[in-house]
Amino acid sequence: MLDVSEQKDLVAKVNDLKVYFNSKRGTVHAVDGVSFEIYKGETLGLVGETGCGKSVTGRSFLQLLPIPPGILAGGSITYNQQLVCGKCGGSGCESCDPKAKTSDVEKVDLLNLTNDAMRKIRGDRIAMIFQDPGKSLNPTLTIGVQLSEVFLQHRTKEILVMAGLGNETSAVIKRYASQNNRIFDNLLVALSGNRSVKSRVDKAVAELVTKALSDTQVSNPAKLMDRYPHELSGGMKQRVMIAQALACNPDILIADEPTTALDVTVEARILDLIQDLKQRRKTSVVYISHDLSLVRRICDRVAVMYAGRIVEIGTTAEVFKNPRHPYTQGLMKALPSAGTARGELLAIPGNVPELIDPPKMCRFFSRCAVAIDKCKKNDPELESVSGSHSVACFVNKADIASK
Repeated sequence: MLDVSEQKDLVAKVNDLKVYFNSKRGTVHAVDGVSFEIYKGETLGLVGETGCGKSVTGRSFLQLLPIPPGILAGGSITYNQQLVCGKCGGSGCESCDPKAKTSDVEKVDLLNLTNDAMRKIRGDRIAMIFQDPGKSLNPTLTIGVQLSEVFLQHRTKEILVMAGLGNETSAVIKRYASQNNRIFDNLLVALSGNRSVKSRVDKAVAELVTKALSDTQVSNPAKLMDRYPHELSGGMKQRVMIAQALACNPDILIADEPTTALDVTVEARILDLIQDLKQRRKTSVVYISHDLSLVRRICDRVAVMYAGRIVEIGTTAEVFKNPRHPYTQGLMKALPSAGTARGELLAIPGNVPELIDPPKMCRFFSRCAVAIDKCKKNDPELESVSGSHSVACFVNKADIASK
């Protein structure tokens, strides 16, 4: 696990994010004032019940929300993008960081990017693994073709160099790409008409795809490239999705319940794979899940969501050993364990409140055993209780911990 006290490099910051959805009955406040930070090389677990806003929060990073009916009602997601050194192009020189091969950091508000600007980041600097790999892969295209798209979109310069077209040629093409996408597209069409050039480019892309699949411990990547999604098992499809997401060494990987559709043994292998790749590449991971035992195993920090809000956030040890919010405590008590006697599992009484135009009050009020009058009149904000541990609750923190 990553030592939170040593976290210095802030990769992204979510500040007061609000995502609403219009409906016939009113406005659904799916995400309502969510804030948290992501640090380099850490795994942040985003946990909560179905419908609490976890996936909507994750998709907001990449502008993958259906708008309309979705509405970005407020807030920001600031991504600290590492700029490649303009002097050496990332090969390393006296002007840039010798380890990162970067010269500066640019703060980018992901919510306000144009479509073209987001396309350059999506799949390259920030990637996402979706819950059901079967629905994420195109059934009419081979695995090789689908993975090739990522490299052709984001690693054109490297492909051209590998194809023997030289740094000078690739630099010109790269400049066209940044200035005018239409010119760049026409140029690629012209290149594809040259059989010799096309053959060399195809070979270079195939090498990159094979390497990406090999990194996910696929036994025969060359053979896998020619297969269609329906020919693969669930675990193999998810490995393909991981290979696609990590193809360009992203700074942030958003994993939206990537093992839900898999059996336990395959799940364990996929989790080990994500952890191994994360540690080797220093990628920051936002792991979205409702499985607390799984989150406890792989995450450095945990943010607990309830009804569109974060009610508690802290290190994994802080949240699991000393949960401070009544909702978090209820989740912990509902966890089955080997020492639990037979019988019914403990459950949190009541139901999740409707998020259609919710009143300004604590959203856990109707289900809370320690609620006070203030909870019915105001919505609590996150406040620090110790170190990096914060809780959104009006009740005395010591009283909650003793319940």
